[in-house]
Amino acid sequence: MRVAFVLFRYFAFGGMQRDMLATAELCAVRGHEVTIYCHGWDGDRPSGLDVHVLEVSGSANHVRAARFDRALQEQLTAARPEVVIGFDKTSGLDIYFAADPCFVTRTATRPWPYRLLPRHRTFRRLEEAVFGPESKTQILLLDPTEQDNFQRTWQTDDERFAVLPPGIAKDRCKTDDATALRHAGREEFGVGEHDRLVLLVGANFRLKGLDRAMQAIADLPNELRARTQLLAVGQDAPTWAKTLAAKLGIEKHVTMLAGRRDIPRLLQAADLLLHPAHRDTTGTVLLEAIVAGLPVLCSADCGYAHHIKAGQCGFIATGWGHNSDAQRHLVALLQSDTALMRTAALHYAQQHDLHGMHAEICNRIETSSRK
Repeated sequence: MRVAFVLFRYFAFGGMQRDMLATAELCAVRGHEVTIYCHGWDGDRPSGLDVHVLEVSGSANHVRAARFDRALQEQLTAARPEVVIGFDKTSGLDIYFAADPCFVTRTATRPWPYRLLPRHRTFRRLEEAVFGPESKTQILLLDPTEQDNFQRTWQTDDERFAVLPPGIAKDRCKTDDATALRHAGREEFGVGEHDRLVLLVGANFRLKGLDRAMQAIADLPNELRARTQLLAVGQDAPTWAKTLAAKLGIEKHVTMLAGRRDIPRLLQAADLLLHPAHRDTTGTVLLEAIVAGLPVLCSADCGYAHHIKAGQCGFIATGWGHNSDAQRHLVALLQSDTALMRTAALHYAQQHDLHGMHAEICNRIETSSRK
């Protein structure tokens, strides 16, 4: 089967991008002919997959998105794939991997003139191409709560939706070398046996709540703050974040690093995963922490937050800042023995399918065909 994968931009450490590539590689292993269409590829090209970079110009995202959509339709008309699966909203999709929330819902509170701008009209049109009543695109949800938002906006039929299981990479699981990984990771960052290492992972520090995390570290009691380090991994240190760390007086307590491939080692090295995201469709790293046996403190604005509650392996906070529930939970987690939470996390991982996403997507591709 000839399968086309579509996304705007690939970069190695994005969650949706990793899901796309893992699914494409599994499709290729199953014997399908896979072509990836994008307008930007940042990283190594995968072997065995045909990557077509459709270079389109434009100074604004919405301009590039519209031009990419037009160029994509020309490519699909010529190539005639049997199934087209999109990881961003474009025209002509048979299957859509819903990594992003409803655009119309998310922007509904902006002043009404925003809806007249070309940006809004473009992204609304692309969303309608996927979810509108005239579309037949099958929609694979990561967060089932988003279905209500899409249906209120577009009146999309129920039968077009399906909810995917998570797709956590098996290398995130705790293994027999966990102790060695922990020692190596803590040695790299100079974290002592009685110190505390708090890990934040996300390709977009602002969206994933690095500001909240740094404020929380600054608000710790003096003795606890003195032996706590925040390690933020996902992008080079942005100017705003360095400025905030200096303003809070915690420069020596915060390390910011670009994306890395040794996340399993960092999950074992850490004492806590802190994920105070302002918005996160899933929060895949929450489940990566669970399978690694790492306690979690996260915001309620993450699609996978309910797993933390169900697994009894951390806390979900609705308020952040001084005297908030998040701050109280953070102090408690850093001061207490979290062995029971670690055990609960590993037990939850054994009892639930947290790895089957990519196989499920491939199954759906194989039962779909272009009309």
